[in-house]
Amino acid sequence: MKHPFCLVVLFLTGFFLTSSCTSTSTSKLISIEDYTFARADESGNLNPVASPSTFQKGEKVHLVLLHVGPFKKDSTGLNWFDMDIHVSGPDGTEINSGESLLGESGHIDLPENYAKSPFASFQTDESMQSGKYKFTVTIYDRIGKGKATLSAFFNLE
Repeated sequence: MKHPFCLVVLFLTGFFLTSSCTSTSTSKLISIEDYTFARADESGNLNPVASPSTFQKGEKVHLVLLHVGPFKKDSTGLNWFDMDIHVSGPDGTEINSGESLLGESGHIDLPENYAKSPFASFQTDESMQSGKYKFTVTIYDRIGKGKATLSAFFNLE
């Protein structure tokens, strides 16, 4: 009788932990270990933003993916990954998108076939309404068939 009770407790714990998340992800052959929103300091270094991730109008929003892969290598021993982005406003309307953002700059040798912290950026402006925005990044292998998509929310004030 102990085992069914433990399963119920584990199920409910998992439900409550995942129901409070502010991101969703899907993957095929590539995984995203974690993510964080970040802002750049005066030196251009990206610094994580605590949750809930809040930015001011006019700020650049960076969505950093952490430990992404594995990616396949081509015949020259290089990996080749790329990223697409979509940003939706508080009303759900897409306000920005981009495809194949890395192009040739994603054709590199990745240590152990993993990208440590690839990121995508979105520049906000003063005319945007305040509210909750959805930032979606799809990262994919241009050599293999793997891809992963992560959607996360940030607040704009």
